[in-house]
Amino acid sequence: MDSRSESQNHPSEAIKVLPWMNVGQLLDLANALTLAGLVAAVACALLAIQGQLAYAVVALMVSGVCDLFDGVVARRLNRSLDQQNFGGRLDSIVDACSFGFAPVVLMYSAGLNGIMEVILLVFFILCVVWRLAFFDMIGLQSVGKQRYFIGLPVTYVAMILPLAFLAGFWGMLWLRGCVAVAVVGLALAMVSTVRIRKPSGVFYLLFPAAGLALAFVFILFAERFVQ
Repeated sequence: MDSRSESQNHPSEAIKVLPWMNVGQLLDLANALTLAGLVAAVACALLAIQGQLAYAVVALMVSGVCDLFDGVVARRLNRSLDQQNFGGRLDSIVDACSFGFAPVVLMYSAGLNGIMEVILLVFFILCVVWRLAFFDMIGLQSVGKQRYFIGLPVTYVAMILPLAFLAGFWGMLWLRGCVAVAVVGLALAMVSTVRIRKPSGVFYLLFPAAGLALAFVFILFAERFVQ
């Protein structure tokens, strides 16, 4: 969910550009996992455009899992400062695509294409990029031994939006209504000052397990979500 180090909370610390630096030397397992999340987000958008909403939602959840674990992997690697700084910037760009642009394409393709709904989608993506820029500026906050995000992390889009899409079992009108409500809640939570405890421990087992169960449901009943 967060592949940044403490030093990456300060944008003024520029990466030293060295003559020998190339993509191969900046690419490590954590950054590769971040890029895998971007590929899943592109798949989400393309599947949504083709009307395969269920598979698009599954792809969004895959992107969320990649983002959840790229930080875990990053903290276990012996990374250079350049790799850490590059990874943090890469993570922010990919998050904007995965949890901003791709979900907007998904929701628009699901029928949220009226004037007010489009305005809502624009508001949503503005909140996503605002939240990412805000986090890049302030990072995580510590209270005692606990660490907190200020505002809802954008990764939660990949957890909450699929739950809203389950309303599609009762018809596309229900889906549009529930997704719209979820979008309002997500957008406001991302730009709020509420403290969200940084996930740890069992959370890293529960989210993938819940995602796998949801993915099974969406794939099994994919025909109900075809536009």
